[in-house]
Amino acid sequence: MQAIAHPRPFLRPSADIPAPVAALRRLAPRCQAGARLDLFHACAMLSTDSGVAARSYAEALLRGLAVVLGRVPVLHQPGAGELSFDEAWIASLLTAARRGDEDSMRFLLASRLPRHARRQIGWLAAQLAQRQDQM
Repeated sequence: MQAIAHPRPFLRPSADIPAPVAALRRLAPRCQAGARLDLFHACAMLSTDSGVAARSYAEALLRGLAVVLGRVPVLHQPGAGELSFDEAWIASLLTAARRGDEDSMRFLLASRLPRHARRQIGWLAAQLAQRQDQM
């Protein structure tokens, strides 16, 4: 019998879990329990109040992704040492938004979302990226 070497997993150790992903993990159970979200309406409501907290943008982003993807994004329990594909994608989107890299944002959004949802999800991600230190 020959031992098969396990390929190195794509997932990162806990030291590499971005702070915004850790915060989203804590919010995920609450977002999953909420009612369905009309993405356009949620963005319109949030945009009228400049003092909206990062948590509101995070909740809208998670709930909006659940609607657009047709499933709840996979977020591990707080403290888990690995990133799911969804968590890595969200972290990349927030990083691109924070550094103002619109090309990377467009690529990431187009890679997973239907055209009609890209603008709203991109806007929510950009707003959250600006406020992620408040999470």
